[in-house]
Amino acid sequence: MTTQTAALEIVALTPAFAAVAAALHQTGFEDCWDETAICDLLAVPGAFGLLAFVPKGRQFNRETVVDDRPLGFVLVQTVLDEAEINTIVVDAKARRHGVGNVLMQGVFARLQNQASTRLLLEVACDNAAAIALYGKLGFVEIGRRRGYYRRKEGPAMDALVMERV
Repeated sequence: MTTQTAALEIVALTPAFAAVAAALHQTGFEDCWDETAICDLLAVPGAFGLLAFVPKGRQFNRETVVDDRPLGFVLVQTVLDEAEINTIVVDAKARRHGVGNVLMQGVFARLQNQASTRLLLEVACDNAAAIALYGKLGFVEIGRRRGYYRRKEGPAMDALVMERV
C-alpha cells in the first residue's frame, strides 16, 4: 500500500451518502447521476456501493485533510454468480493516486465473499488510464458498444466491454 492509499478508508455507500456520490459523479461524467438515481441503484436487489474517503486529520497528496474528504465511489450490481460495475468515479484531483485500485480491491473482496465468478464493466475507449488499471487488475476486452458514450462536444465514444473471471 502506498502512502497515498494508506490514508484512505472504504465504507459502504448507503443512501445517506447519495449527495456525496452525486457530487463525485459530476466530476467524472457528462451524463452524471443525481441522488435519486444513486439511491434507486442501491435499492436494486444484489446492488452495493463502496465509498473511498480520507478521514479528517490524515495526509493525502501532501496536505492534511481538514474535513473528511470523499475521493471516489463504485456501484456494483450482482445477479447470481455474476456482477457488473454500474459506475466508478474518482474525483479529478485524486486521480492517479491509487483510489480506483483501492475501490476495485474492495469490490473484489466483497464479490469473493459472495462467490461471484465473473465481473463486467464498460469503459470509454478513450479513457487510457482506466483501461490500463483494469488491465493490471486482470480484465480483458470482450466486446465493444459503438457510440455508447454520448458527449456534449465531439463524437460519441465507443465503450469497451471488459471482463474479469
